[in-house]
This record gives sequence, C-alpha cells and structure tokens, in this order.
Amino acid sequence: MPSTNAARSAGAEDHQVVIGLVVDHGATPTEVGEYLQNELAGLLTEHVDDTTSWEVRASHEPLPAGKYGHASMFDVGQERLRERGWDLTICITDLPMRSGRRPVVAEASMDRGTAVVSLPAFGVMRLQRRVSRVVVQLIAELLGRDVSADFQPSMKSRRRPQRWLSGRFDRVDPDDSENVDVRITASRGTQRMLVGMVRANQPWLVAFGLTGATAGSLAFSAFYLLSSTLWELSNQLGPVRLSLATLSSLTVLVSWLIIRHGLWESPRRADLPHERYEVRLFNASTVLTLAIGMLCMYVALLLMLFAAAWLILDDAVLSTYVGGSVGFGTYANIAWLATSAAGIAGALGSSFDSEAKVRQAAYSYREHERRAQREQERQSEQSGDHRESETSAQRS
Repeated sequence: MPSTNAARSAGAEDHQVVIGLVVDHGATPTEVGEYLQNELAGLLTEHVDDTTSWEVRASHEPLPAGKYGHASMFDVGQERLRERGWDLTICITDLPMRSGRRPVVAEASMDRGTAVVSLPAFGVMRLQRRVSRVVVQLIAELLGRDVSADFQPSMKSRRRPQRWLSGRFDRVDPDDSENVDVRITASRGTQRMLVGMVRANQPWLVAFGLTGATAGSLAFSAFYLLSSTLWELSNQLGPVRLSLATLSSLTVLVSWLIIRHGLWESPRRADLPHERYEVRLFNASTVLTLAIGMLCMYVALLLMLFAAAWLILDDAVLSTYVGGSVGFGTYANIAWLATSAAGIAGALGSSFDSEAKVRQAAYSYREHERRAQREQERQSEQSGDHRESETSAQRS
C-alpha cells in the first residue's frame, strides 16, 4: 500500500486528484455534501488549477461523536483515503468544534491528508457557499506542501482562497502538540455557532415528533373554541394581555418539555471550565430549538383555529356574548386565546411522549449521539470511581 504522500504525488503527476468526502449522518451534512459533490470540482478548476482533472467522490457514514470525536475523525479520514485510493479526504460533520472558546470551522492534517469541516460555526446564511470557500482553501493548502513541481497552482489562484477567509474566518497555526497543521476559526464568536447548532436540530420539524403535545393541543383547542367564556374573555383582554398569554403558554410548554424529559445538562457535572462552557452552549441550543419548534406549532394551530372559528361560529350568536358587532378581530382574538390555552394542554400531553422520542425530535442525529456518548462516558467514570472505592475499602 503506497503512503499518503506518494498517493497524492502520483495523482498530481497524472494531473488528476481525487477528493473524497466523508459525510456525517444528518440533514445539514448531507445537504452540504451533495452541494460539494456537484460543485467542488468546478471551483477547484477555477480557483486552484485548471490543468488538473478534479474528481469528487462521497461516502455517507456516521462519524465519531463524544469528547474526542473530531480527533477520531482524522483517523477515519485517513483510513478511507487508504482503502479507496483517494488523494485527500474532507470529513463533513455538524459536531461543534472549538479551540478554547473560539469556534472552529475546519482543521487539516498534512500527514494524514485529511481535513475536518465543522458546520455549526458557519452559521445559517449562505452556508453552502461559505463551506465551499473554506474547503477550497484547505485543499489548496493540503496539496501545496508536497505536490510535484509540474503541478504548482499559480500565485493568483493561491492568494484568492486566502482572501476569501478575511472578515468572517481566521487562519490559525496550531501548536505542534495538537497534530493539526491548519486551523480555521470563526471570527464572530459563539453566536454563529449557536445559530448553526439550532439549524442542525431542524426546530421547524420538532412538532412532528412530539405527537403527545400536538394531540393534546389539538384536542383541547376544539373545546376552547366552543367555550362562550373564552369568547367573552378574548374580547376584553386586548393585544397586550393576549401577547402575554402567548408568551406564558410557550414558556410553560418549553419548560415542561425540558424538565419532564431531562433535556437540561448541569454545568456542575463538567470538571473543566471549557467543558462547562460547552454544556451551557448546548443548553442554549436546546432552549432555542424547542422555543422555535413550539412557536412554529403555535402559529400553525393559530391559523387552523382562526379558519375553524370563521367557518363554525355564527355572527349572531357571538354578538350576544361580545356585546357588539362581530368582525375579523373578534375571530382573531378568539383563535389567539384558544391557541394559548391549548399550548398549556399540549405541555401536559407531552408527558405521554417517551424521553427517547422527545430527544429524537428535539436534537439532530449528531447532537443525539453526542449526548448518548457523554452519558456513557459519565457512567463509565462513575463505575470506575465506584470500583476504586471498593478496592480502597478492601485494602483498608
């Protein structure tokens, strides 16, 4: 089996370079992987070297999770490179990576011919375009170290990817002890990473997985919609108090989901400051994911109840309870208050959803695996401490 460097040199002499993409499970990595598979060869021809035949191949498989997941991904990338005869490997994952408190978007190892790209720190806007620019930069650097003399990219092409990183991303030279040659970090802190983590969780799909909460909200909304007491009350509250009712309903629903199903991680369980910071970041992602998901469910239910009120409720009957003429605002207020009340019922209905089902609905594949791995590591540490205590007790 030829070495990594030899394989890449051979690819350069043949004027063909094969780029392998190892795409993690999950909607966002799959979306980005498909884009790169279709567009990366053209981008490399345009911005790195137009005399080379670029070929991009993709492999979809779960990448390592847990505390040291990103480091293990280099091993996976190098292994796939050797097995499949690739010249370079790019691992695409939505596992968050950090250097201290600085979000990391990518790391590359020259010896292994592998780069790992972490999607959360790219944020949400123009995700595919940003990722493609960073990947082009990584490939140019990986090939620029040990490529043959007749395959040197032009100076113009080499500078362009570097300019792409200015403003949004910073190129960093890591310490020698980290076994990483190139690191690219996000320049706008944790906000972009947090938004990227929430995007990976796909909060707009949360309600589809919470059948108990959804069923509870729908069932009680029909009852509230036909309550004459609610008609009278909705006409008297006004927009400010109805808005407070909405906020209260969503707060109760999100809080109940987190507490009832154990979605909150205690920072006190983490030993190191950077681990406690990571736990707070994941907790914030959980809250935002559920808040957005429940808001989407709230808006959908509001529209349904408004349509039902408009079709079912009679103007003459309503006017006797609201004490005046009935119009668009009357139906809107009834649907608004009924939706807020139904949200409280939905919190109770979520109790019928299992903890595993709620976690699956609230988290992306990668976040679900990370939490499961973290729990296994914690249990292993507790088991080890327990065995050490028993051994000490026996010796004494």
